[in-house]
This record gives sequence, structure tokens and C-alpha cells, in this order.
Amino acid sequence: QRSYGATSQPPRLAACRLRHRTSAALRPMPKSKRAQKVTLSKTVSKGRERKVAIIDEVRDCVDRYKSVLVFEANNMRNAALKDVRVRLRSSRIFFGRNKLIAAALGRTAADAYRAGLDEVADGLLGGEAGLIFTDESLEAVQQALAESRVPEYARAGFEATEDVVLPQGVLSQFAGSMEPYLRKLGLPTKLQAGAVQLLCDYTVCKAGDVVSSDQAKLMQLLDVKQALFELTLTCRWSEGQFQRLAA
Repeated sequence: QRSYGATSQPPRLAACRLRHRTSAALRPMPKSKRAQKVTLSKTVSKGRERKVAIIDEVRDCVDRYKSVLVFEANNMRNAALKDVRVRLRSSRIFFGRNKLIAAALGRTAADAYRAGLDEVADGLLGGEAGLIFTDESLEAVQQALAESRVPEYARAGFEATEDVVLPQGVLSQFAGSMEPYLRKLGLPTKLQAGAVQLLCDYTVCKAGDVVSSDQAKLMQLLDVKQALFELTLTCRWSEGQFQRLAA
């Protein structure tokens, strides 16, 4: 019987371990996600194609419709804008990507797609604004926008238009399970006999205050709508003639 020292190993065991190490060394390492190559040319090409498509669509609308109107949006809400699109379904509304749309119209008199459209482009930049391409009369568009005005919940950053004060007592509009959340939003409440109790008179906001996110959420829970979704026409272009509209 052969004996082996502390550092020596039987030949078969040593050979087996050597084969295992060799196999592990030759096995390809998994690829790192950081090493994955991204073909930028495809993404750049798609982005450019989309921009070109928007420019072409805007210019096609100039050719197809009699008029283009610029509107300013107050308290924009997507659902409310969708209602405007329904009311003016025969027209084409653009909202967003205003720099690109302005470039399509032409930002200078020399670059304008049609004479006077550079002034439309100028009215489009700054603030929340959009375009309406239409064959409808100015009065018909104004009426559609007036009928689309709708009260909305204020969002953080909105300037409150009136005081909102809650009197001390039971807040019967809230379930008892809401009490911890109301307290988190700043209301001095407690749960008493399963009802939400307001411990003292509480001012949610005052007119002129800039509404915080907690105040906005409280007014939503209280179903208080201080904001008003509204689109206001600022200027009009039709058959080469540009016209500013009174607010």
C-alpha cells in the first residue's frame, strides 16, 4: 500500500481534478450586458424618420385646410383634449413637439412654408400651445372650445382661487379606514366610534396659495375642483393672411 503526503494526491484523483480545471478554463464566460453593442444608427434613423414624418404631416395640413389657429392651454388634461378632438373631428389638432412644428412652418419670413406662417410659428413657442388645422369657421371653433371648458382638480403648483376650510366634527364622506391617510396628508383627525373625527377647524388652502401636492390630493378627496380646463385662441392664419385674436 502506497502512502501519500499531506500535499500529494492519488494519481486518479489528481487527473480528474486537472481535467475539471481545464474544462472550466476553456468554458466561455457569460457575456456582460455592459458589453452588448447597441446599433445607434437604427435608433437615430428611426428618430429622424419620425421627425421628417411630422414635418411632412404639418405641411400637408397647411395645403389641405383653409385655416390654422394657435391656442393656449390652461390646466391641460388629456381626457379634456380628447373631447375637443371629438368636437372638431373634421379638423387636425397638434399639441406637443412645438419646436419641430414651428420648424415645419418656418421660423423666419425667408423660411416660411407659406407667407405669414412664421408668425404662426412664433405664436406657438412659449407656454402650453397647440395648433388646429380646420375648414370650420372661426366662430364654430370658438364655440367648440367654449363648450369644452370643464372644471378640473387642481394640481401641485396651481394658485388656489378660493379658501377651502373644513369645520370641526365628523368627516362623514370618508370611511374609517381612510383616517391614517388623511392624518398623513396633514388633517388633525382621529378615529372615534368608527368615524373620522376632525379635531378642529382646518384650512386646506387659502386663495392665492400655491397648492402643494398634499393640498391637491386633499381637494381631490373632497371633490373640490378649482382649476378650469380651457383652450383660448390667440391667432389665426388663413389663405396667407395672419390675424391676432383678442383674448
